Amino acid sequence: MSEIFVPLTSIDKSDLYVDHDIDGLIVGLDKYSENFNKLFNLSELKELVKKTNKKIFVAFNKLYFNEDIDKVKDAINNIKDMDITGICFSDLGVLNILKDINYKGEIVWIGNHLGTNSNTINFLEKRGVTHALLSTEITIDEIIKIKKNTNIKIGTILYGYLNMATSSRKLLTNYFEYIDQNKKEDTYIIKDKIKNKDYFLVEQDNTNFFTNDVLNGIKFYPELLENGIDFIILDNFKLDKTNFSNVIEAFSSLRSAPNDNDFIKSLENVVDSNTESNTFYGFLDKKTVYKVEDYE
Repeated sequence: MSEIFVPLTSIDKSDLYVDHDIDGLIVGLDKYSENFNKLFNLSELKELVKKTNKKIFVAFNKLYFNEDIDKVKDAINNIKDMDITGICFSDLGVLNILKDINYKGEIVWIGNHLGTNSNTINFLEKRGVTHALLSTEITIDEIIKIKKNTNIKIGTILYGYLNMATSSRKLLTNYFEYIDQNKKEDTYIIKDKIKNKDYFLVEQDNTNFFTNDVLNGIKFYPELLENGIDFIILDNFKLDKTNFSNVIEAFSSLRSAPNDNDFIKSLENVVDSNTESNTFYGFLDKKTVYKVEDYE
């Protein structure tokens, strides 16, 4: 059966997540993770491990600099013997660290925009990767094709703001320094005047660009279930007013009745009504087209 993984937002809410029909929690670690509503320290992580029987994956999903390598390695050594299920990574340097310390847990590749083909995933499988989270810029047909041509566990994001780009530079800080103003927040909305679309930027250690609409891919879930998708991620990053519990329940309910079209439509409405922002299908139903446009 396809598994559902969600980010954990607080220790206090861990019981709420345990009550849901989900399979795993993704935990952001302070100083080593980003794009989480809550980052945990080591003592909180230890407490969580004792409290829940769900799978726990710790995310090392930042872009790191050379001076970060020893600190990242120390952090991984501090958690490798905890009763966690696995470690998520984006930076390939983390994979090298896991290999160096002979890490025995599950290894999840979060390739952001790079998980677009089976060849890359098959290459990573030979280097110990057990799960691959695919890019959100590919279609449902492409996800299924990749699943059929790989051996490790394949997953995709079906709910949340979509990360459109990541930079290791402090783009907001640099911009406000350039215009000689103080940066008052870590999140700002920018507008593409040509396409009349809004995006938001979040500057933590890296700078990330996100869609201003939220992906609601629940209507595609039955087709993914039919074709053996191994896991999905539901993400509530920056969705402070969303009733995420109802979103989780909608997706988990669908696993028991994936062929009931009326039920699917009603659950899609549930997700929409429990999401504070506008929703869309992302790239699941249309190909990404790279084209240089004439803006003149």
